[in-house]
Amino acid sequence: MHVLYVGLTYKNTPVRLREKVTFLNQDITAANKELFQTKSVLENVIISTCNRTEIYVVVDQLHTGKYYTKHFLADFFGVEAEELSNYLEFKEGHEALTHCFRLGCGLDSAVLGETQILGQLKTSFLEAQQAGTTGTIFNKLFNEMISFSKKMHHLYKFNDSSASLSHSALQIAKEECQDLSDKHLFVVGAGQMSQLVLKNLDNFNVGEVTIFNRTVENAEKIASLSSLTTNCHPLSELTNHLDQADILISAVSTEHSFITKDLLSEVTFEKSLLLFDLGVPRNINPHCQLIEEVTLYNVDSISERINQNAKRREEIMLQVADEVNTAVSEFEEWEKQLGIIPAIKELRRTTLEAEENALNSLQSKLPDLSDREVKIIRKHMKSIVNQALRTPIREIKELSTEENAAYDIALFKRIFGIQLEEENEREA
Repeated sequence: MHVLYVGLTYKNTPVRLREKVTFLNQDITAANKELFQTKSVLENVIISTCNRTEIYVVVDQLHTGKYYTKHFLADFFGVEAEELSNYLEFKEGHEALTHCFRLGCGLDSAVLGETQILGQLKTSFLEAQQAGTTGTIFNKLFNEMISFSKKMHHLYKFNDSSASLSHSALQIAKEECQDLSDKHLFVVGAGQMSQLVLKNLDNFNVGEVTIFNRTVENAEKIASLSSLTTNCHPLSELTNHLDQADILISAVSTEHSFITKDLLSEVTFEKSLLLFDLGVPRNINPHCQLIEEVTLYNVDSISERINQNAKRREEIMLQVADEVNTAVSEFEEWEKQLGIIPAIKELRRTTLEAEENALNSLQSKLPDLSDREVKIIRKHMKSIVNQALRTPIREIKELSTEENAAYDIALFKRIFGIQLEEENEREA
C-alpha cells in the first residue's frame, strides 16, 4: 500500500486551468465515490479550494494509481489528460505525508501560516469519511494531521501576525490596549479596506463599532460583514462623536487630509486615541500626533510592523517544519507496525511472478504472437489479477487494526500461501 498525492495548486497552475478543475461543494461526495471505484484506489480524500485541487489516495500500486487518478480528473472535468500532465504534481509516500502535515499548518499557503486551509481540510476529510472512501490509513493520517496542526497554531500563534494592513492595524490596537472588549472603534469609509476591517473584527473582541461614511446607506451595507452590533453615521458628524472613540481606522479616497490637528484640537479628550491611517493619499495629517493623547500609525509604519512580523513568521515556520518532520516520522512508524503491509507486498510480488510465468508459458506455446498481442494479453492479465485482489486487500487492511488482527493476518497469509523472510528464518 502506498500514500499518493496528486495535485494542482496556485504555485504552478494558471487560474484558467484551476477554475476548470475545481470540485463544487455539491459534487464532492459523488466525486469521492467515483474515485473510490477507480482501479488501484483503496482510500481517497478530495480537497478543492480557490487555490488548489488535491487528491490523496491510498493505492496498491503507484504507477497504476498515478495513471488512473490523473485520468479520473481528466474525465470528471472533461479536459485533456495531456493538458493536466503539464501541471499535475505527484508526491509519493514520505513526501505526500509531509505535504499533508505542512498544508494543515499553513506552510504551503499563499499567506504563510493562515488557518483557513485547516478548516477546509477537516471538512474535506469528513466528507470523504461520510462517503465511505476513507479507511485505516486515512482515518489515522487526517485525524493526526488535524490535531497536530491545531497544536502548532495554538503553540506558535503564527497567525497573529497577518500580512494585511487591516488585520495588522487591529493587531497593533490589541497590543497597545491589551484588551479591546471595552473599546469603541470608529471605522471611517465604506470601501474595500474598510470592508476588510469589518471582516477581520470577528477575530478581535471589540466592544463597540461605529462606521462613518459620506453615504450612510453604504455604511449600513458593510455593517453586516461583522457579527458585532454596529452604528452608522454620516461622515459630517465625525467631529461631534470623536470624544467617544478609543480607536479610529480611516480608509477614505481623498485628495487631502480631512482629519487635522486643528480638528482634533476642538475635541476634549478624556482618554487616549489610537489613529490608523490606511489611506493613500493620507486621510490624517501627520501633525495630529503632536497632540498628547493621540498615537498615529500610517501605511508606512504599519507596513514596517508587517515586515517585522513576516521575519518572525519565517523563523517560526522553520520551527514548525521541524515539528512536521517529527510528526511524519511518528506516523510512518505507526504505519510500519501495521503487520499486514509486508504480507500485501509479498502477495503483490508473488502475483507478479505468477503473471510473468504464465505469460512466458503462453508465449512458448504460441510463438507467433506479435509484440502488440503480447502487450494486450499482459495488460488484461494484470487487470484480472488486480480486480481479483482488490477486495481481499482492502478488507484485510481494515481487519489488521482490529482486536483479532493477528488471527486475521495469519489466516490471510495461509489462504494466499504467503511466507515472509523472517518467518522462513524462524522455521530454519
